[in-house]
Amino acid sequence: MAMTSLAKSLLGGLILTALAACTTQGVDPKKPEDLAASGKYEAWSDAVPRYRIGTGDKLHIAFPLTPELDEDVMIRPDGAATLKVAGEVDIGGLTFREASDVIAKAAVKRLKNPEVAISLLEAPGVQIYVGGEVKKAGAYPLAGSVNIFGALQLAGGTADTGNLDEIILIRRAPDDRPMMTLVNLRDILEGKDTRQYRLYQGDMIFVSKTTVAELDLWVDQWINKALPFARNVGYSFGQSQVVQ
Repeated sequence: MAMTSLAKSLLGGLILTALAACTTQGVDPKKPEDLAASGKYEAWSDAVPRYRIGTGDKLHIAFPLTPELDEDVMIRPDGAATLKVAGEVDIGGLTFREASDVIAKAAVKRLKNPEVAISLLEAPGVQIYVGGEVKKAGAYPLAGSVNIFGALQLAGGTADTGNLDEIILIRRAPDDRPMMTLVNLRDILEGKDTRQYRLYQGDMIFVSKTTVAELDLWVDQWINKALPFARNVGYSFGQSQVVQ
C-alpha cells in the first residue's frame, strides 16, 4: 500500500532524528580491501552505475517498429506505470534494459516480437543519503554533478565529532550488492587524493565519529527498513537481501 504524504513526512522526521543519533556495534575494518574480503561488500569500482527507474520519473516508451504506440508515462509511488499496449507494468527499481524486457513481455499480447526503447525525460526523485556526524542527516535530491563536498554541504557540513579521515561511501554494485570505500577528506583537502568522488543515484555517505563500526546498523535500520517508499534502495548484506 502506498504511503500518504503525511505518513512520509512523519517517517522522514523520524529518519532525520535517528540518523543523527544512531550508534552500533559491528566490524571495524580499516582498509577498503578488507571490506570486500569480509563478504559483506563487493570490491569497489569507479564504473558509472546503471540508472534505475524511480518514483516520479517521467519516461518516454518507444516501440521502434510501431512508433504510433509510443507514449510518455510517469512512474507511480508503487513503482508501476500503465501503458496502452502493455497494461500495468511494475518497473520501479529496474534498469532501462530490465524495464524494456518487462514491457516487451507484457506487450506480446498485442504485438509480435515487440521492441522497446526507454529514455528518461525527467527524474525528480533521484536522491542520495547522508548520515552520521553531519548537521542535517537525511535524503537529498541529486541535481547535476555532486561530489562528496557537495553532499556534505547539503547536510549542513560535518559535526565537530565527525572523523574526516574515514568518510564512508556506499554504492550499488552491478549485481545489486553494496560496494564500500573509505574516503579521506583530509587527503583531498591537502591534495594527496585528487579523485573527484562524483555521486550517483542512491549513493550513501556516512560520516563516522572515530571508526566505521556504526555503519552496519545505520544502513540496516535507516536505509533498508525506514525508507519503504524509496523503491530504488535495496542492498544485500552477507547472505540476506533487503529490497524496497
